[in-house]
Amino acid sequence: MKRAPRPVLHLLTYLVALMLHAGIARAQQPAPEIDIATAPAVLVMIADPGCPYCARWEREVAPGYIASDDGKLAPLVRRYRNAPDIAFIERVVFSPTFVLLVRGREIGRIVGYGGADLFWMQMAALIDDARAALQRSGAAAPNFAAKHVEKR
Repeated sequence: MKRAPRPVLHLLTYLVALMLHAGIARAQQPAPEIDIATAPAVLVMIADPGCPYCARWEREVAPGYIASDDGKLAPLVRRYRNAPDIAFIERVVFSPTFVLLVRGREIGRIVGYGGADLFWMQMAALIDDARAALQRSGAAAPNFAAKHVEKR
């Protein structure tokens, strides 16, 4: 079996790293239409640049979360740890940390990422708490995804 020349391997490594960085940077862009302090419900993913667990979560869970009923109830908002609009969220030590907010108040959090199954199990409990908090406040949970659908 013939080995690929070193320059080709370096180029492939560089391209993979560039694609990964571009995907994470795109994923970290804030959703401007959602004000996390006043939104009925929102899931804030707090990450650090270069976090391997964050990248793994983005690959394994993010597409499914965004399309799920949970993602419609509490849309995902990605922020880096030092973002000014999440300064009110205290004690973020590990990356990623997922904080579920209802009207700017923390309902609960998931610290770290230990795999998709564990995340969904923990998220189910948080979503139940969010639904209860929304019912107590008398607010219906909006479907943020519906805003982006054009009707012809």
